[in-house]
Parts: sequence; structure tokens; C-alpha cells
Amino acid sequence: MGFTYAGNLGGAGAPVIRRFQTCTDTLYNGVLVQDAIGLGGGHVQLADAAIELGDSMDLLPFGFVTGVIPASGSNVTHTAAASGTAQYGDTRTAITTQADVLANGRPSQVDVCYIIPMVTMVRAPIYNAAWGTALTELTVTTASTTGLVVTHAGDTPTDIADHYATVYCRSGANRGQYRVVTTPAAGSQTCLIAFQNDIAVGDVFVVCSMRLGPMHWNIPATADCIDGNHALADCFDGFCHDLNLEESGKEYCVFSLTNMKHLHTT
Repeated sequence: MGFTYAGNLGGAGAPVIRRFQTCTDTLYNGVLVQDAIGLGGGHVQLADAAIELGDSMDLLPFGFVTGVIPASGSNVTHTAAASGTAQYGDTRTAITTQADVLANGRPSQVDVCYIIPMVTMVRAPIYNAAWGTALTELTVTTASTTGLVVTHAGDTPTDIADHYATVYCRSGANRGQYRVVTTPAAGSQTCLIAFQNDIAVGDVFVVCSMRLGPMHWNIPATADCIDGNHALADCFDGFCHDLNLEESGKEYCVFSLTNMKHLHTT
């Protein structure tokens, strides 16, 4: 599953879910959606990663699909997505012609949960640029007696942003500890706040381009997860409430939008 509802900062209120007509996109449960103006009709379309490259305020993601509405006819697919090819969930193929709308009894529709800025909390899986690709584990090659530098064989993601990344220890004396990365590099991650213990050769860490508190997040083209390996260039504002990098392939965060403002730095 991709993006899912994780709670309401305003109290115990239920999520706000509304039904919309789709355009020409095939939409899965759990994908982010945006205004369909980019496709020239309908209400919602897949949140294209390309919207992060511009300043258009009307194409920002405003919610995620929580249900696809089955048709009465047979022209529209309503099946589970193939495992490993995209996020797991039912899918709805769009219809646009009069004949298809008549045969199916309605246009293609999906239910969307609104992401209300600083109210709706959303749980999102974190992958390395694409669904199902786990973040790269980093094995320490040079010890650090200061606990400030995680040095490894250069197998780190290369797009991690200064001050907006987190390095986490998965094995060794510092297991379970998180630190913000201040200086990322191809073969090392340097922190301002030291790890509690010496960092030893063979310790295993993982780094992710997110952090607790104010953060910036990015999506791949499938809009079904957060890209844990992105630069601080074109991305979205957010506030991270929980970041879990404990288990490979199961990394996730809980976040909310800070507002609908788009961060555009290039």
C-alpha cells in the first residue's frame, strides 16, 4: 500500500474523503493525486513527479486514493496491481467515451482522502527512487572515535541534501540512534551531534533524505511512496512526525503538509 491515513492533529475527527471523476490515468489505492487540469478534464489525475519542477500552485497533490469505484459493466479493470511493479492495491482504468460510460453505468471514479495542511497525518513508505527498492545500507570502512563521521565504501545515495537528511545505525554499538547529517558525501556522512559510542568498522548505517520536524519530500513518477534519495532542489514542504528506518525495505514516515506552498529552489 502507498500513502495511508495516519491520524488527525486537530483531534479525533474522521478523515475527509470525497469521490472524484478520473481523467486518462489509471489510479491505484494509495497514490497521490492532483488537480486534473493538466490532462484537460475530469477532477483528479496521478500526482506527476514533474509538478515538483515548477511553481504551478494548482497542480500540487491534495490527497491520496483510498478506494476505486467498481463499474456495473465490464469495460473497466478493477483488479489488484501486480506485486513488485507498483504499490499494492486495487486499480481503476479511466474511461472517457460515451459508449464506455454507458456500458459501465458511470464515469471512472475514485475516493480521495484530503491531506489538509497541518491537520491530516499521512503514513508513507520510503524507497530509494522507486517502489520496492530499499534504501542503501552503508557498511563502515573507517572507524570514528569521535562518533561524528560515518565513513563507508561510497555506496551511499548521491542526492542527499545537507541538513535535511538522517543517518541511522542498524548494527553496532550505536544501534537504534538517529542523527541529522550536516555534510553528506559519496563516502561519508558527517554529523554535528555525535553518536553516543565509537563508530567501528563493520557497523551498518542507512541514510535518508528526510528528518524529523520541518522537512522536504519528493515522490517518484508512480506517486506511491516518498523518494528517500533526493536533492534539496524541487520538492514539497512537510512536517515529519515519525521517521522509522529500522528495517530494510520497510522504512516509513508519518508526515503532514505544512501548507500548500511549493518549494522551488532551482
